[in-house]
Amino acid sequence: MYYLGLISFALAFVTALGGLVVAALSLARREKQLPGLAVRLTQVSFGLHTLSIVAMLILQALEDFTVSYVNSVINPAMSPILRITALWGGQAGSLFFWSWIIALCFFLAVSGRRGLMDAWAYVVAAVNLLFFIGLPLFLENPFARVWELVDGTLAEGVFAPAAGAVIYRGLTGVGLNPLLRHPGMIIHPPILYMGFGLFLIPFAVGVSQLIRRQNDDDLLDKTHAWLIAAWVLLSAGIVLGSWWSYDVLGWGGYWAWDPVETASLLPWLTSTGLLHSLLLQRKRGIFRRFNLVLVLASYLLVIFSIFITRAGVLSSVHAFSESLISRPLIVFTILMVVFSIALLVRSWKSLGSGWELNSLISREALFLYTNVLLLGLTVVCLWGLVYPLTSGTLGGQQITLDRGFYDRSTLPLFILLVVLMGICPLIGWSTASLKRLKKTWWIPVAIALAGVGAFYLAGIRAWSALVMFFIVFLGLAVQLFLTARDANAVGPAKFFKFWWKQRGRYGAFLVHAGILLIALGIAGTEVMGSAIEGTLIPGDRMPLGRYEIELNAASANYDNPEYMNVVIETTLYRDGEKIADLKPGQHIYMDRNQSITIPAVHSTLRGDVYALVLGFNMDMPYATIKLIDNPLVNWMWIGGFCLVLGGILAGTARRPDRETDEDETAADSKVISYAQAAGRRENGD
Repeated sequence: MYYLGLISFALAFVTALGGLVVAALSLARREKQLPGLAVRLTQVSFGLHTLSIVAMLILQALEDFTVSYVNSVINPAMSPILRITALWGGQAGSLFFWSWIIALCFFLAVSGRRGLMDAWAYVVAAVNLLFFIGLPLFLENPFARVWELVDGTLAEGVFAPAAGAVIYRGLTGVGLNPLLRHPGMIIHPPILYMGFGLFLIPFAVGVSQLIRRQNDDDLLDKTHAWLIAAWVLLSAGIVLGSWWSYDVLGWGGYWAWDPVETASLLPWLTSTGLLHSLLLQRKRGIFRRFNLVLVLASYLLVIFSIFITRAGVLSSVHAFSESLISRPLIVFTILMVVFSIALLVRSWKSLGSGWELNSLISREALFLYTNVLLLGLTVVCLWGLVYPLTSGTLGGQQITLDRGFYDRSTLPLFILLVVLMGICPLIGWSTASLKRLKKTWWIPVAIALAGVGAFYLAGIRAWSALVMFFIVFLGLAVQLFLTARDANAVGPAKFFKFWWKQRGRYGAFLVHAGILLIALGIAGTEVMGSAIEGTLIPGDRMPLGRYEIELNAASANYDNPEYMNVVIETTLYRDGEKIADLKPGQHIYMDRNQSITIPAVHSTLRGDVYALVLGFNMDMPYATIKLIDNPLVNWMWIGGFCLVLGGILAGTARRPDRETDEDETAADSKVISYAQAAGRRENGD
């Protein structure tokens, strides 16, 4: 099985290289159409690559500890599912898996819709594939074995590192990092990787368009589904990563502006702006130049994110340590950026869209403002990652920007984004329907004021929280108001059928509602949250607002041979009444000299009460406990679900045709007119 995996992996690289050569020769003959031989070689390469992945999974399942990677992430105490998902739990394996994701995206692109990729696009994608296969094949090979040299020392290598070296069979496995043994980490990396990988195809098509100096809707027509799918998967991956951080790292938070977290957000920001401006390109034929920039930037930021994660240049709980792949990643990232900028400069004049801003209060204008804010956030986050690198390179000492920098810089931009999401659906295309806006604005405003009033009566007095709640409730009220008005125009009996036909519109509503709910959760935890910690003995209580926690008992066991399981039994009270038994604890890995905090959480729609064990003594006994109140935090996860579901709905909808009615003023007049006309047709009128 070992040789099957290693040889098929090497052959996958060779056949992918063959496909690149065939496509390059076709271009040398000035043939722009993709040769069939190149397609077949790509398909064979993917098949071989998949075979090597399966071989590695079998080696992990069989606990073949002669393979260095298997020894580093597997041990006999791990569950079968963890033995499989450990494939992406270490540097070599996750890089191997990432190269397979790129191969999968490339395979889907050449095997699916005909005409998606021409020879130029193929060459661009093939170069990226070969680079990301080459990294694990030549520098971080997951099939490297453990060898015993003649002097008794151990060494790693695909081949025997010295004469007389023999395969060492005395290892029993280290096991996966305990932080990664969580349901979120079973599905988070594959989803995030797939989201990253899908951006390659629009990038390749965009580069081809620039090389050929093509100025039409070809990029939009070919890659719209790819961009939607990439955005949906990337959104799901980021939400799952936040949940993992909240549930596993044991600090009660969900986003720390960690370098790897921030790097993953960069392509999400640019692709979010891209999806907005692509709609304008479809409806108005504008923003072609801007869209090409965002297509290129989204994939370039994916490469940058991989660089931050894998090069070991910044300290992060998520990042891998520096290795042999660091310098190749740096060089490749720089080359791709320079290449893309050069192509844009070369073709810039031919990409003009001829658009003028006719109104400062129109949906086109609001989309433009949204994209400016998203790009502003991208620049801030990018600077927060680049500054430590430049300071370390130029000054010799790396200066890291802390969370305070990100909070101060991004908060005003995020608030403005939420405001725009609230008012945008009420604004029409080209010019604002001010008369209609005057007639309807009071309804969502009244609903928002009622929501804020409810929080005020509940005891919330912080003006910053009340302002944010008003903005969120206003946005949600607008979505509900417009949906209710559509239902009234169509009629309740026909609304579901109409809703499905217009699922692109309502999917966008759901995406916006998801972001608003995430903002609600963030406002609740950041403004209304509180925490306390103290050392308790059995019978002691510690108060936190309306809550109290009582320590009952402390115990430890070795039910799992890998670690000592410490359990602290507590009771949670609210207003003096018992509401839950909480059992926070720790897993103490003696061999690793590592402890993992296991939080206990009481969850409701109101929020979470989050208990952590910071220290303990079994002889006394006593325990140091931290109690955290996170109001409204679960609305973040509900919002994340709405965000992804809305993206799926929007992605399955028929793309809108070019808009020709320049007098369109109300955000929903077209859709209501369509509904009424459809109703007349069904009634035989």
